[in-house]
Amino acid sequence: MKNASKPMTSRGAKGKTLDIEATFSLKDADRFGLKVRTGAGGEETVIGYDATTQELYVDRTHSGAGDFSSTFPGVRTAPLKAKNGKVKLRILVDSSSVEVFGGNGEAVITDQIFPDPSSTGVEVFAEGGTATLDHMRAWQLKSIWR
Repeated sequence: MKNASKPMTSRGAKGKTLDIEATFSLKDADRFGLKVRTGAGGEETVIGYDATTQELYVDRTHSGAGDFSSTFPGVRTAPLKAKNGKVKLRILVDSSSVEVFGGNGEAVITDQIFPDPSSTGVEVFAEGGTATLDHMRAWQLKSIWR
């Protein structure tokens, strides 16, 4: 995938609560990863890898409601080195949070999000070049209270 964002179409890769495993191969992209809780007027929470800085990041500048505080929208980062030219992500998405594990737990970012309930999409993206999504598995999670 080169300089693009593409919606994921499998049934498991859509929903308000998800467990996602993804492995990417670095090519020449500056940034790549997944966008979760996409929809409703451009809402998205971007979970990616910046190859230029070797950082995992979560960008919640368009993650839904955030106007209650000027410090809420923003980007969180954690150092993460690719291993053998690959970046492995484990992403847990809940109705109001994302938890991201990079590598084998070398980097972890947890953030609150407040998306519209209709924002349930997942997209894969690459910026500034090409990256390859080698493997992805996604599961919809159910409530323990149902």
